[in-house]
Amino acid sequence: MPENDSAVEIASPLGNVRLRPEREADRDFRYVLFCNSRLPEWELVRAQPELFEQLMQHQFAAQTVSYLNFFPKARFDIIELGGEPIGRIVVDRPGTMLHIVDQAIVPQLRSRGVGTAIMQALMDEARAAGLPVRLKVASTNDPSMRLYARLGFEPIAEIPAYIEMEWNAQVG
Repeated sequence: MPENDSAVEIASPLGNVRLRPEREADRDFRYVLFCNSRLPEWELVRAQPELFEQLMQHQFAAQTVSYLNFFPKARFDIIELGGEPIGRIVVDRPGTMLHIVDQAIVPQLRSRGVGTAIMQALMDEARAAGLPVRLKVASTNDPSMRLYARLGFEPIAEIPAYIEMEWNAQVG
């Protein structure tokens, strides 16, 4: 992958997707994507729109601050298809692994091969560097768990509500 200020193109079944560094102007898109990625977890709260909005704003701000603090050298990218934002990915490269901190695709384009194409490009990068790929996934996120298992990721730890998974080029 390139330096933090360069865009990357990856072939996918829907056409080339472009990963480009996030900008402040992406905040509204990121917020909507954040909310859409958490709907099942917050279904009971959605019945109270004002409370839901307050909680989502709080959670979004907390995630933004924590990612910047815990992963200051990570690459924060917006995923685009045809010039339109369709997702986000945060990847940290501390030198000992390739750590996928967060990845989300808009609901209408999930399960269409975009996430798989991006993951395979990252796995190729890790393979070339001789590094494992690690990520955490919500234990209730069955579609993502199936994707990662299909790609050869294996559970290495359970954390409350999450499973840490690893792919190793020497094994996978």
